[in-house]
Amino acid sequence: MKKLFTTLMLAVVVCCTVNATANFLSFQAPTMNVEGTANSIVSKLDKSLFLTEQQKPKLLTIVTSYLQQKINIQSLQQNNQNAYKTKLNSMQNGLQHKLKPLLTLTQYTEFMGLKPKTFDETNVLSQLYY
Repeated sequence: MKKLFTTLMLAVVVCCTVNATANFLSFQAPTMNVEGTANSIVSKLDKSLFLTEQQKPKLLTIVTSYLQQKINIQSLQQNNQNAYKTKLNSMQNGLQHKLKPLLTLTQYTEFMGLKPKTFDETNVLSQLYY
């Protein structure tokens, strides 16, 4: 009777462990609302950089594209941290390369100064820098 009970308890533990592992492996970070986030970023940048009416739609296109690219590599963040960091760094360089001709020198300098010290979920600009 003890052997049967022990075997059943072991089976329950194994099943729970397998189930927990399966749930952990299937975890995916929530995806962001790209359009809403991009609009929030442009709105916040407009307040700091005093964007012109010509700059706003161009900036919105650039930011939306960047955020979509970021979502496309999100799975790497869990599976291959080095590849994620490499791709994200490349994307951030591309973002800066697109922003330089769009913004004035003063605006670009101010933009670079807006980078939060660390990722902050309450600061939408963190999506551009981290």
